[in-house]
Formats: sequence, structure tokens, C-alpha cells
Amino acid sequence: MESRKSGTRNEKLAPLSAGHKSGWWWGITGGLHRRIANTSLASWIQIALANLAVVALLGLVLRGKILFNIPFLDFRYLLHAHSHFAFGGWITVALLSLMAYIILPSEYAGKAIYKWMLTAILITSYGMLFTFPFQGYGLYSILFSNLFIFSSYAFTVVFIKDIWKSAVVSSVKVLSIGAVIYMSLSSAGAFTLAYLMATKSQQTYLYRDAIYSYLHLQYSGFFSLSVFALMLHYLKIDNRYTKWFTWSLTASVLPTMFLCYLWHEISNLFQIIAFAGSILLIATLICFLLMLPALLPGIQKTKPLTKKVVGIAMIAFIFKLIFQALTIIPSLGVLAFSNRPIIIGFLHLVLLGFVSLFILAYCIENRLFKYNRMGAIALWTFVAGIVLNELALFSQGLGYMLMMSSSMLDWLLLLAAVCLCSGALLMAIQNRRTIYRRSPVIDTDGRLKVLPVKYPD
Repeated sequence: MESRKSGTRNEKLAPLSAGHKSGWWWGITGGLHRRIANTSLASWIQIALANLAVVALLGLVLRGKILFNIPFLDFRYLLHAHSHFAFGGWITVALLSLMAYIILPSEYAGKAIYKWMLTAILITSYGMLFTFPFQGYGLYSILFSNLFIFSSYAFTVVFIKDIWKSAVVSSVKVLSIGAVIYMSLSSAGAFTLAYLMATKSQQTYLYRDAIYSYLHLQYSGFFSLSVFALMLHYLKIDNRYTKWFTWSLTASVLPTMFLCYLWHEISNLFQIIAFAGSILLIATLICFLLMLPALLPGIQKTKPLTKKVVGIAMIAFIFKLIFQALTIIPSLGVLAFSNRPIIIGFLHLVLLGFVSLFILAYCIENRLFKYNRMGAIALWTFVAGIVLNELALFSQGLGYMLMMSSSMLDWLLLLAAVCLCSGALLMAIQNRRTIYRRSPVIDTDGRLKVLPVKYPD
């Protein structure tokens, strides 16, 4: 079977004869089959960037609703749509496509089954986007949420099967497998939350614990492990420090989940596990700092913009570890988990400052993001929005602790949302065409071949 170069990996091609049976139904399904079968990694990233713009726009509307009267929008319903689509349409599509196309060897990368699973994840993400704003946790939104989870299960099974047989270095293999396993395990929190919302349960403790468990397994598990799997695979580093870091980071995920339960009275056993998780976080931070000198030579060889953006992302990761470890202190833990701006600030620190910036830097370095002057303006506008958002949120949280408040912070948060939305929208617009000019050619076997022509640096 012929292959073509798209993004950074070879992909198998669908035959042109696929879907050429007579009838309108076969015309539609055949066209869809050819479209999906020839979807490139660059196209998935292009879609993910467009989804990021939608997420940022929803965030802007949410910030606007706090300050202005928008009676036809339900804040909670819109918040559900914002968070679910941020996870599904942006982060999950971006990370899973990068892992499937780049980390896997050429004989597995870009297989048709991955394209179909990513399509299922994307469609169900859109389903959540268009149902949550109108019904919150209702019949259709829960249906699409479940379909999204089942699609992620399928990806987990196929991906583990393929990477287990591959010759990927041990650290990358452990991080990749751990990432998709934690992604699947997080569904336990999502199922519990959906059940409580659908039944209108009044179990406040279980409700918040379900949310915290889901978020923790996504943020500290799936997101974090995927980021470092991609980083170590790209830099091609495998030494004792990367192994120590890999195992400490992977092993810390489940014990540190118990730190999320310290906001209410729990058993002594849970406290012991949480304390062990905090120790593992400190060990992970030490291993990361020990591993850093080995990473720096490879990072120094990357594009200047990549170095800056990855640097910001890694600083955000260090803050993440420190903030999590400090929650073992009872007074700080209860204060943090009862302070909404602090919680939201921490979540945005990880989602935007760490994971999103890493993905953008990784795409720039691998020519999956068409970087030019407009791209630079868009990216730094987005970064400015992240910084302003974090400063305003943590200032607001500190104000709650000191029994002080200022309406100016709400306006600063709105300005941050404007920067985030503007930056994300500009990135999506300037990257609307893939970074490869495509020239369709029919080869001797009757298959569609797309010749890539790279844009100059």
C-alpha cells in the first residue's frame, strides 16, 4: 500500500475506489470514508486549534455573563459545555492525534482505525458542545458524554496493543500507556457525576469528590504523562534520570488523588495515602530537576520560539507540583479547596499554562503550526491572556482569604478572556490551511497520493 508524508509521519492511503458504489447513501458514506482515511496529522491539529478558539470564545461569554445581564444563557449549562469541549475537542484530540501519529512506529502510525476513533472522539465532543448549553446534564448531553468515553476506551485498547509491540524506549512507553489508562480511569468520576446530576442528588461530598477525581486523573494523569511522553520521544533521551522521573510521575497519580479529598473529614488511611502522594510529588520534582540538564541540550537546538514557550510550560509544571504538594498541610488544603478562584486558577495554570502551551510549542517545532508574523502575534496574545488570567484569579483568591475584594479583578478577568479568545481565534485563522500545500496525484495503482511541499522556514 502506498504511503504519503503528512505532518511528520507516513500514513496509509485509502483506495479511490472506496465508496464508489451507486446510490446517494454510498456516495455520502464513501465520501466520508475517503475524507477520514486521508486525514493527516496536520489536519487534526488544524481542527484542534479551531476547537481551542471555540473554547476560548465560550470562556469569554462566561466572563461576560458575570458582568453583564445575558438572560437567555444559563451560566452552569454553558460552563459544562466549556469544560467538556476544552477536554474533548481541544486537549484530547490534540494529544491523542500526536501520540498516535508521532510516538507509534511507522507501521502503526496513521492506521485507519486511529482516524476513525479520533473522528468518533471529535463528533461526540461536538455533540457535548451543542447539547450542554441547552440542557446541562440531560439525556442527549449524557448520551454524547458516554459515547465520548467509550470512544476513548477503544483508543486506549488499540493504542496499548500497538505500542506494547513497538520498539519505543521504555520511558516513553510507560508514560504513553499510563496516560491512556488514566484517561480511561477518569471516566469513573464522570459516570458518578453524570448519575448525581441526572438524579438531582444532594450528596455534596460525593459530588465534589467525583469532580476532583475526574479532574485529577485527567490533569495529573492523562495530560501530564502525555506531555512528557511526547517530549522525551522528540528529544530522544533515555537515561537513569528520565527513568526515575517517569516512574515517580506515573506512580504519583493515584496516591495524590487522595489529596483532593482532604477538604472534608476522611479516614486516617486516606490521610496516609495522601501524605505518601505528597512525598512522591516532591520526589517527582527532584527527579525533574535532575533530568533537566539532560533535556537542555536538545531544547537548545529547537526554534527560538519553541524554547521560550516550552520554558513557560515547564515553569507552570513546577508550580503545579509545588501547589499540589502543599495541599497536604491541613490549613492550606482546606483553604485551597474551598476557594473557588484558587481552584479555577490552578486548573487554568495546568490546562493553559502547562499543557496547551506545550502542545502549541510542539506543533511549531514539528511544523504542524504555520508560524509567521501573524502566528507570533496570536501566540503571544494568548500567552498574555494566560498570565493576566492567572494573576487576576490568584489575586481574587488571596482577596477572599484576607476578606477583601475588588470589582476591578472581574474586569481584568474579562480582559484576559478577550486576549485568550483573540489569540486562539487568530491562531486558528492563520492556520486554516495546513502547513503543507497538497497536490493530488493518481498513482499507477489507482490510489490518491498527496505530495507534500513544505513551506520554507
